Amino acid sequence: MTAADIAVPSAGSRKIRWLAIGIVLFLITYSGAWFLAANQIETRLSAFLTEKKASGSSAECDDMSVRGFPFRIGLFCDSVRLDDMTRGASASFGALRSAAQVYRPGHAIIELDGPAEIRFSPGMTVSADWQLMHASVQASLSGLNRTSLTYDQLAGTAMLPAFEDDAAPGDTHKVMFNAGHGEAHFRQNGPDLDAALSVDTFDLKLDNGLSLLPPVNASTDMTFVDRATLMERGGWKPGALRGSKGEMRNLTLDLGNGMVTSASGPFSVNDQGLISGEFSVTMKNIEGWRQNLVKVFDDEDGTVMVNNIANMLTALADGKNEATVKLNVRDGIAFLAFFPIGELPQL
Repeated sequence: MTAADIAVPSAGSRKIRWLAIGIVLFLITYSGAWFLAANQIETRLSAFLTEKKASGSSAECDDMSVRGFPFRIGLFCDSVRLDDMTRGASASFGALRSAAQVYRPGHAIIELDGPAEIRFSPGMTVSADWQLMHASVQASLSGLNRTSLTYDQLAGTAMLPAFEDDAAPGDTHKVMFNAGHGEAHFRQNGPDLDAALSVDTFDLKLDNGLSLLPPVNASTDMTFVDRATLMERGGWKPGALRGSKGEMRNLTLDLGNGMVTSASGPFSVNDQGLISGEFSVTMKNIEGWRQNLVKVFDDEDGTVMVNNIANMLTALADGKNEATVKLNVRDGIAFLAFFPIGELPQL
């Protein structure tokens, strides 16, 4: 080998050198871009939250930071607070953590810690805590494509104004609730909105009394026609479901011991928020439902109503303990045959 051969680098070593230089330049550029994006998120979000205060709505993210370098990016807050002065509502939560892959920023995972304190005017408050609550969000520039929320070991208390005729001003009811697990899923399906909700072992107690019903497992799966726009930015607002229609594919309430009621059918919501529809309802263990519901509706009128409905169902089923009937709902009033049996809440 000559001195000239030693002095001149080989083609292979030059390629390795340029590759190393390229990797270093890429890492420097990528790192700079990540931290620039993180800074922009913090700066613009802070400016946005400050701007919202002028409109009567505000949100606070204590000790805001953007983390996740190098492969993720997400927003972190030590606590979260929301205020809507125009509606007299406020809410506070524990720490918030979020993360999205840098190559897929529109798909984020969010975790929210308790406890939560939610207040509505006048005189309505909700306090709650949970073991785990997280959400998955898939978003585009126009809004959400789909979102899911799950929680475990939810427990809380609600203080509600008393609405009885003889209630004095300022009287309240204390409602305690808990659930082992719950899920909520929403997605755009073409022009329609699909929704699926479920809760396991839901328990409700009123004024420190006994449970109103045995622990309930409940689920529903429905579609709102032409309401995919509710997932878009600014799409959801009070009364957004008015004037809509849809299909309830399944609604199931399970109290255990064979007490299962399911319903399905089309529905519509008028401009006043009143629901109408025709539903096929199957109730199993009618006698079990009767025995539990008379404990909830324990006044004379309520007990008579529960017994009358149970007797009608048993008669329609030829004396059997299971019945399938048509339940008609007209402008918020539910009818079994020609008899009104209840009123649905206004949306």
